[in-house]
Amino acid sequence: MKSYKETIGKNSVEFIKNISKIHKSGYELKIAAPYTSLHLSTNYKEIISQHVDYEKPGAHTGSIIMEDLMENGVKESLLNHSERRVGLEVANQTIQRSSELGFTLYVCCETVDEIEKLCTMGAKYVAYEPKELIGGDISVSTSKPEIIKEGAEICKKHGSTLLVGAGVKNGEDVKIAKMLGAGGILVASGVVKAKDPFNALNSLMI
Repeated sequence: MKSYKETIGKNSVEFIKNISKIHKSGYELKIAAPYTSLHLSTNYKEIISQHVDYEKPGAHTGSIIMEDLMENGVKESLLNHSERRVGLEVANQTIQRSSELGFTLYVCCETVDEIEKLCTMGAKYVAYEPKELIGGDISVSTSKPEIIKEGAEICKKHGSTLLVGAGVKNGEDVKIAKMLGAGGILVASGVVKAKDPFNALNSLMI
């Protein structure tokens, strides 16, 4: 959902309510909501956080604590998105904390080298997103197919799952990503900015 005007404040309630109606066999939907909308997870179990920190409960003003999220029914989060990079050292600390708590992370990265390093750290879900394609009209599926294939093989070797994102706009993009070994996709503007977000997302699930 990022922080687009279409998905903040009161708009987030209607957006999540609308999107949550989508149920298709073989697909699992996760909605990465702004922090102020995470309370809606009590009604829509698909909601996850857009970011989380590794700190334990304590004097950490401004931090998003895993235990706090879990107390409120949110047990999963994105991490290290290209718009909220934390770096590999922090990612490693966060992955270790998540493992201790049984908290699920979808850790983003921008290169094959980072895919390998994150898998070695124990990341169960690694999301490959070339920064130059995010929010654009060129899909990672058509622009970087060889990296998707290599990344999927790396993840499989470590028992992890590769997700891909950036520029995903249609069902063909999803089909190619799956064919190359990806286990899922990340999509934002292609759905949020669409005239009909429900149909935009529904059309990706072929």
